[in-house]
Amino acid sequence: MKRPNLAPAQLASDALVAVLALGIAYWARFGLKLPRYIPGGEAPSPGHYLLAAPVLALTVVIVFWLLGVYRHRRGVLFIDELFGVIGALAITAVVVLAMMGLDREFSYSRVTFAYWLLLTGLLAALARYALRRRAAARRAAGIGADRALVIGHGAAADLVIQRVRMFPDYGYQLAGVISDVLPAGADFRGVPVLGSTRRLPELVQKERVSVVFVALADVSQEQILQLVDSCRESGAEFRIVPSMLEIMTTAVTGDQLDGIPLLQLRRGLDIDGPAAAGKRAFDVVISGLGLVVASPLLAVIALLVKLTSPGPVLLAQERVGRRGESFRMVKFRTMRSDAESESGPVWATAGDPRRTGVGAFLRRFSLDELPQLWNIFKGEMSLVGPRAERPVFVQEFDASLNHYADRHRVRPGLTGWAQANDLRGQTPVEERLIYDLYYIENWSLAFDLKIILITLFRVFTHKNAY
Repeated sequence: MKRPNLAPAQLASDALVAVLALGIAYWARFGLKLPRYIPGGEAPSPGHYLLAAPVLALTVVIVFWLLGVYRHRRGVLFIDELFGVIGALAITAVVVLAMMGLDREFSYSRVTFAYWLLLTGLLAALARYALRRRAAARRAAGIGADRALVIGHGAAADLVIQRVRMFPDYGYQLAGVISDVLPAGADFRGVPVLGSTRRLPELVQKERVSVVFVALADVSQEQILQLVDSCRESGAEFRIVPSMLEIMTTAVTGDQLDGIPLLQLRRGLDIDGPAAAGKRAFDVVISGLGLVVASPLLAVIALLVKLTSPGPVLLAQERVGRRGESFRMVKFRTMRSDAESESGPVWATAGDPRRTGVGAFLRRFSLDELPQLWNIFKGEMSLVGPRAERPVFVQEFDASLNHYADRHRVRPGLTGWAQANDLRGQTPVEERLIYDLYYIENWSLAFDLKIILITLFRVFTHKNAY
């Protein structure tokens, strides 16, 4: 089945957007005469702007193409694609300004240009989002999806399987698992084991596989080359999950020596330096504003909780925070007041009968977490960071998972990199730990902003909030 290619549609939409944005910008400047304090004078003939429209469209497309905006990269988040478009549009603005300066016979309106730039960015983002959703829906329905095999039987293979299932819109259909340890016919995480690596060429042909994920522990370069060579004639693509998954996601940065790619192990980041102070200032400002702006919503939610079930409105649970210190994390009560009287501390499950009617709605859209803005304002939490767990769970995970305690190097967050990737609910703790440690080693204010924006989009589409 032919794999869908968004590049032609994106190119055409960008060109159309550039022309449409110019028309709207001209009308807004000389038709509406906005803003009022800028003298409008007589509206210039639209002839020059009509001639400029195809030039602008061509400039946008060429600059975007040169900067790799149309390069196909499956699995790239919309926010990352949007940042790429914004960066390319900034370069386009410089080019267009230079071209405007070359025309000595006509002076284009700088205000119109500013309108055009803003409108082009907005319309291009909307068009790309629509194209992505359409393509994602088609792939989720199996149209243009790639059949895939997973080679492996450990944590890395489990991670690949979970992510493929969690995001069917990436366009992968699992045909099966290949393992030299598990017998053919066995089941690994709900996926059938088809055979050993010796049967890889045969299985690629038989199952019409186009992508092979190599998720083997401690795999050698020679083994990988043998696997690739065995399927060379099939045309299957190989995607390799690093065997040193923990190191690759938490402590490695790229470098090069005269063109030779290098992997450099980081010594660790200064989490108490100036950047941390900037992060704390950002938390205080945003949480303070959030408490003020969201106060009517908080009052309505509190009233609904109080009227629909007996018990307190707020629940203050003991959680483990920075440096392993305990604090009381506040949230709206979403379960019966006696929810853990018999079971003790347990995680919520899908369709959990302990939830109240209002509580199920609050948990689905993460509205029960809003009171934690107060924890953030007080300095016990941050807007972004690993989610805080209860002491009983921390003790359990710390005993079984290496580096779990490293999560407590930073303040816990209202959201995090794991939650932005929909790793919530009963998703494996090992997977969440990988994302949490990656965040700690790579955090920045820009990364925080990215996670916040992704979370705002994800709140309507996540599948693991219950």
